[in-house]
Amino acid sequence: MQNIDTTRVADIIRQVAQTEIMPRFKNLKQSDIREKNPGDLVTVADEAAEKALTRMLQEALPGALVVGEEAVSADPSVLERLKDDKPVWIIDPVDGTTNFSKGSEKFGVLVALVQNGVTQYGWAFDAAGDRMAIAQKGAGAFMNGEKIFVACDAGEMSDLVIQYDGAPASHVAAVRPLFRDMRRQGCCLHDHMDFLTGAVNSVVYFDRVTPWDHAAVNLLTQEAGGYVALDEGAPCDPTRYGRAFMLAAPDKDRWQKLHAVFYPLRFA
Repeated sequence: MQNIDTTRVADIIRQVAQTEIMPRFKNLKQSDIREKNPGDLVTVADEAAEKALTRMLQEALPGALVVGEEAVSADPSVLERLKDDKPVWIIDPVDGTTNFSKGSEKFGVLVALVQNGVTQYGWAFDAAGDRMAIAQKGAGAFMNGEKIFVACDAGEMSDLVIQYDGAPASHVAAVRPLFRDMRRQGCCLHDHMDFLTGAVNSVVYFDRVTPWDHAAVNLLTQEAGGYVALDEGAPCDPTRYGRAFMLAAPDKDRWQKLHAVFYPLRFA
């Protein structure tokens, strides 16, 4: 894959957020929100942002394919593009759509560039907080231009704060007393930004992974020194779609200890 101007892509993401997403934040009419599937929302901001990102990213890298969350929702065969040898842009135009639709700032834009099953670049933009995280495979992870590293400050398991999703609170009630806190906020971007900045010590998804939710943030976490794996330790696959368990931790040793606690609770 040719080198990508990561700043140019970041500028595209910011521009789309400024023109298609933020003007609609806290300004949505009920008719601007609908259910794709029960409990799975989409807004006019998701659709407009994905359309703009698709066009601008293809202009930035001619010949590249695009897999967007809303495009897959309309036509599941779009996922087949991930099997192509060409570079593929993976887009989540508004990660945390439910939060966005309710006026919560826990949302953002995720973009990854994948080729032959490997995530080469990832961008995560916290639009409301104006934080841009960028990672390139083998070159580290950066937040607003500063290199970032996953912290390993917490010692005992009882000191840890865990971010989770894919299960109701009742499903994790038995293990919650093992930790200082367990939180759920409904946005993969903010889950991993909290992890990268030390606000939480691990992120776990019990039930499902998708390319648009996880390709970019997994690369960011790995390039910041964290350890992420699927199921019983399989490497992260950015093309994976469907039922799976995923856990991010500061290192492999902590991953294994947390895996022993959480893996039996998978598939809530």
